[in-house]
Amino acid sequence: MVRSKRGTVFTELAGKSVQSITYAENADSQALEVLFSDGTLLSVEFSARVTVQASYLKARNGNLKLVRDLGRISGHSAGQA
Repeated sequence: MVRSKRGTVFTELAGKSVQSITYAENADSQALEVLFSDGTLLSVEFSARVTVQASYLKARNGNLKLVRDLGRISGHSAGQA
């Protein structure tokens, strides 16, 4: 793991094949889980109310190009369904 000005880079995940990505939530938190083909899992939990704007991007020569806007994933506050 490397921290940079742009955020945290999980270098140990480089080159892994993704089997599935799951977004899960309950009354207290939200989590993004990335299951890799080798059976390992990255779980990122968010404890505040979160709205995620998901985008699928292609990186080429240091530039990002939008492939597809995947839309918003909205979390719920505690006590809301």
